[in-house]
Amino acid sequence: MEFLISQSQLQLILNEQRNDDNISSSLKKMKAFTNNMVGKVLKTYDINLKMFLTWGTSIAGLVMPLNEFLKSGNFQLTESERYLILSGVAFLVFFEEKRGLLKILKTIKEQGFEEYFDHALLKAYQLKDSFTKFLRSTKIITSQVLEIVSYAFLIPIIGDIRDIAIGVSNITESSILIAERLIASGVVLISREALIALFRKLFKKLQ
Repeated sequence: MEFLISQSQLQLILNEQRNDDNISSSLKKMKAFTNNMVGKVLKTYDINLKMFLTWGTSIAGLVMPLNEFLKSGNFQLTESERYLILSGVAFLVFFEEKRGLLKILKTIKEQGFEEYFDHALLKAYQLKDSFTKFLRSTKIITSQVLEIVSYAFLIPIIGDIRDIAIGVSNITESSILIAERLIASGVVLISREALIALFRKLFKKLQ
C-alpha cells in the first residue's frame, strides 16, 4: 500500500529533522566545549575538573554564553584564562564542593583576574535566574539546584526548540522522537521519560 504526503507535509518533516539535527549538533558541541575546558585548565593551572565531565552539556549550557561575553568584551584574556574564570563561575553557580573551588579562586586571585571573574559571575547569576524563572513557568522544575543543573543544557538551544514548536502538530510524537535521538546521542543524563515530559511542556509553552 502506498502512502502519499503533500509537499507541505514533506517540508514540515524536513524542517523538524533539520531543527532536531541542530539540537543534537549543539549538544555535542557543548560536551566538546566542557571537555576542552577541563583539559586546558588541567594543563595550564594543574587544576583537576574531572567532575565537570559528568555534567558536560549542562556546564557548557551556562558557561558557553559567558565565554562569548568574555571574548567580546575588553577583557583581553587568553582561552586558558577564560576557562579558568568560567570554571570558578560553574563551581559557584552549580556545586557545593569546596576543595576544587578554593584552588580555582586562589589561582584567579594570583593571576589578577578577580575583576573579570566578578563580571562573569554576575552575568552567570542573571542568566541562571532568568532561566530558572522560565523553567518554573513551564512547571518543569521545583526549586532544587540539581534540577537546574540537569536542564542547563537547554540555555543555548531554546531558539531551536522554539523553531520546532512552531511547526509541531502532534506534541507527544515529536517529544518522543527528539528525546529518543538525544538519548541515542549519549550527550544528556536525563532519562527518556523525563526528556519526553520536558519537550512536551516546552512545546506547549512555546507554541
